[in-house]
Amino acid sequence: MDDTRLQQLLTQYFDNTIARADCEDLLNYLDEGSPSIVAMAIDQALETNKAAGSSFNPDRKKNVYSRVVSEIHALQTTPTQQATPHKLYTFPWMKIAALFMAALIVGILLYENQQSGADTSSIASESENSITLPEHNQAILTLADGSTILLNDSLNGILAHESGVEIRKAEDGSIFYEAKQASVADGTINYNTFSTPKGSSYQILLPDGTKVWLNTATSIRFPVAFTEEERHVSLLRGEAYFEVTHNASKPFSVEVNGSTIQVLGTHFNVSAYADENRTTTTLVEGSVNVSKNGKTVLLKPNQQAVVDELTGAIRQSDADVRSVMAWKNGYFRFDDESIEGIINKISRWYDIDAVEYEGEFNERFTGTFQRSKNIAQLFSYLEKLAPIRFEIKERRVVIMK
Repeated sequence: MDDTRLQQLLTQYFDNTIARADCEDLLNYLDEGSPSIVAMAIDQALETNKAAGSSFNPDRKKNVYSRVVSEIHALQTTPTQQATPHKLYTFPWMKIAALFMAALIVGILLYENQQSGADTSSIASESENSITLPEHNQAILTLADGSTILLNDSLNGILAHESGVEIRKAEDGSIFYEAKQASVADGTINYNTFSTPKGSSYQILLPDGTKVWLNTATSIRFPVAFTEEERHVSLLRGEAYFEVTHNASKPFSVEVNGSTIQVLGTHFNVSAYADENRTTTTLVEGSVNVSKNGKTVLLKPNQQAVVDELTGAIRQSDADVRSVMAWKNGYFRFDDESIEGIINKISRWYDIDAVEYEGEFNERFTGTFQRSKNIAQLFSYLEKLAPIRFEIKERRVVIMK
């Protein structure tokens, strides 16, 4: 679907003039399309609606979260409703529910805030000089001799020569290794470590051509050249997505928290943040074996294995791949998430020193949020969905009833 067609359908959707067949096409595209493209298109459509003088009834703002979530759950569990698009927009707030299901729980609330003429919140003004994202995407490359190279978006070209390998940074921001000689004379295996700080993610191309995307606060260790019979890398902490180059003669494996992920030529995601006490491997394509303490499970696409790091138990289940991969596409995605769970996830991205809770919080939230946006915007949206208040004091967040 081209941009012009998408904008046309979104405009018709918001002013409730969309035809039934067109509505079905739009919702299917929103559900399956690129999150970044969808978000930009909806932002533009909302701005067009604003300029045209449209507005949401203030009564619909009250308890919008509970109404939206109940409708989403109904749509997800009742196939006949999904197949009858007019039921999605019989009432205006149901249109919002369908859009939230696709990608934009916070975008609608941003639009409501703009329509009401509200000024920038006190949260946003406080956070401008406290909890901010880095100006450039950053990473640290640690060479075998212990020296480090600080990387950012503005640094391109040759970074280092090591063990007959040239390490380069491409114009698209990725790091790649290019062999300049066949082997290392003394047979020594040199290792590099690649790390991302909070607020940054990075892509690297391993010496065998395997692509790896590193999420925030992630560190991976790998040989400068895969000279042995097997290819081994270690995920030291954090989360990474792998697209492994197939080589039947050199099996690929990832070591993480004492677990081994044996790869058979595949795409998969591994999350191993220390604060979760678990390692989660989600398979997108191909197959992998996940093993620990003599226990092994074989994953098929759209499945995941969760290793409990306290007991060593491995639990296998179906996976919501789009939710798992939201970080790679530049989003947070929350699915019936508690406020504690949301704060735990965003604390890895935004540089938050401490969090204090004043009161009990039973609310749960569903939706997506662009990681490039200011944390104060997320807090502002959450305050509109539930009786919760946020304060930012330097790099500390206080959450109150």
